[in-house]
Amino acid sequence: MKYFSNKKGFTLVELLVVIAIIGILTAIVTANFTQAKAKARDAKRISDLAQIQLTLEMIFDKCGTYPAAYTSNVISNSQLGDPIDSARCPGMTLNSFISKIPQESATVSYDYIITNTGTPRYDYILGAQLETDSSVFQDSFSSGSIGTKNCGAAAKYYCVVPK
Repeated sequence: MKYFSNKKGFTLVELLVVIAIIGILTAIVTANFTQAKAKARDAKRISDLAQIQLTLEMIFDKCGTYPAAYTSNVISNSQLGDPIDSARCPGMTLNSFISKIPQESATVSYDYIITNTGTPRYDYILGAQLETDSSVFQDSFSSGSIGTKNCGAAAKYYCVVPK
């Protein structure tokens, strides 16, 4: 009997408790990591909107008008060769001001509409769908819509307008 009393090691219960604690910690870290990734994607979308807005402001500064609304109200790389305004900016295209429209992925689109259809065009709304609720909506435009998408925190849809 003395042989068994000197043997050192862990009991099955101790091993199960340690495995359970490791499992719980892994679940907590994974959940936080997933949320952090979603917030990072949202930050990139807002940064992309700021870059597109800067391009639109450069176009307005040079041409005195914003580009016309694009097909399906989406601004993407397929419109880079589209003329801005043949009367006000002959020969100028979107590509004259930006070489590539920033885009996170093929499934994410940045919506762009003109709120006045006359010429020159003085107003627009630029927006993107976000994944998370955030305080970032405090500085956003929140009283408009792009098609069926309402701007504001309730819809998790971030919009910007000319300043």
